[in-house]
Amino acid sequence: MRFVSCDWGTSNLRLRLVNDLGAVEREVNSIDGTAKLAALEGDRASVFRETLLRHLADLSAPASLPVVLSGMASSTIGWHELPYARVPFALDGHDAVHCKIDERFCLISGLCTCADILRGEETEAVGLASWLGQSLPNAAMFVLPGTHSKHLEVRDGAIIDFQTYMTGELFDLLAHQSVLRHSVDAGTAFDPAPFADGVRESSRPLSSSLFRVRTRQVLDRQTSASNASFLSGILIGTELNALRTLPQRIVIAAGKQLRLSYRTAADVLGLGDQVTLVSSELLSVMGQSVMLKRLLPC
Repeated sequence: MRFVSCDWGTSNLRLRLVNDLGAVEREVNSIDGTAKLAALEGDRASVFRETLLRHLADLSAPASLPVVLSGMASSTIGWHELPYARVPFALDGHDAVHCKIDERFCLISGLCTCADILRGEETEAVGLASWLGQSLPNAAMFVLPGTHSKHLEVRDGAIIDFQTYMTGELFDLLAHQSVLRHSVDAGTAFDPAPFADGVRESSRPLSSSLFRVRTRQVLDRQTSASNASFLSGILIGTELNALRTLPQRIVIAAGKQLRLSYRTAADVLGLGDQVTLVSSELLSVMGQSVMLKRLLPC
């Protein structure tokens, strides 16, 4: 089934034209994220609709194709707010909360527990389960790294719980707005040796281990480039330390650079044998494709 995949985040908008085989034919990326549009004057729904139609024209998407939207478009700062689906959430997509905005646009909502929320990752998880197919374990932890990393506990084909880790946002804040900004060059390339040292440092309390970034520069004469990887290692190591007692498989779905970072951290922490690495590039598209087959008849 041909359709347009829309992943609408807080900061960015990504549209993809998907053909009958599930391959992406064309793609449009924009900085028209939901936070930017929500701050504009005028009718919120009209602003979102007009923005989407403009970018669909850039994509040269036929008007006859359905458009499936996931991410922040269904949030309080989105096009049309929808309530969260709740766990347990079946990975075949049938528990998704959704609505049709006229005959063309289908909006998918997020997921919540009694203490946590997400939007967009539920669609990625459905796509990941589809990609794994028969190799999907009965019990697993799906790790979706990012600004707010999500750890989704999966059992018997459903998400039963999840936790959020502010790993990416903490790195950005600490590297640019804390005292550590004088010791870190956030734009440098990944360096595995200091990164691994940072992962080992993560066994200590976080508020203490973070200051080691500063003392590495002052006392050990380490460079700000080295310290960027060290800081990343501390934060990713702290996140993955929560998984060290888990017996089940750990499936990490991320882009190329984050896969390398999380693979290195998992190896340092002794989790390597439990880990499966997957590219996250097309997971939203795959999840939307699965859901589309269920949502169109509604």
